[in-house]
Amino acid sequence: MKYIRTHKAIVTYGLYLYFNSRSYRCASKSLEHIIKRSHVSIWKWMQKHADVVDRFRINKNQVKMIFVDETLIQIDGKDYWLWIAYEPNMDLCLMVHISRERTIFVCYQFFKELRKRFGRRKLIFTDGARWYNDACKWLRLKHQVYGTELKNIIERFIQKIKDRTECFDDHFPCRSENCNRQHVTNWIKMFILYLHMKTDRIKLMEFLMGNS
Repeated sequence: MKYIRTHKAIVTYGLYLYFNSRSYRCASKSLEHIIKRSHVSIWKWMQKHADVVDRFRINKNQVKMIFVDETLIQIDGKDYWLWIAYEPNMDLCLMVHISRERTIFVCYQFFKELRKRFGRRKLIFTDGARWYNDACKWLRLKHQVYGTELKNIIERFIQKIKDRTECFDDHFPCRSENCNRQHVTNWIKMFILYLHMKTDRIKLMEFLMGNS
């Protein structure tokens, strides 16, 4: 049987349906009136198009402050830390990273990449944990501990991600013994793009189609 390549517009629409339905199977079923594709196909589309997210450009000159925090997720039943850098004025996630441990060294590497992308003059806000204080000091970054009101801002953004992962119990299925967690990173990148597009179907599809 000859393989028929799925049109790009259907692929991007299928990804939009997935984010709206919270289920690959529901997205597959919703696509049936257009074309029959399995839930596995939609998962593969997600992984294939994740690199497109890197083409979403953030003007570093518009970044005024950076909030950084970390939250716990599970991959194959094991605890991992998701590090998030967020710009509240632009309501944009600037960077994410997944690590097995929560250490000063991991924090240092995360902040080093932030400095490379957005410069050393951006003010970093954190909850004041020791690893943040030391990493900012080593990298000579301006650091400030946020109060309750500012802390609530990044916590609300993180909760958007947590709410989504909790629909499958914070568990990202993984069958590879030596998994590099790239499939998890891909999912997070695509979901953040969806948030950046303000869940707008037209904006999301236009961006994916224009950059694929």
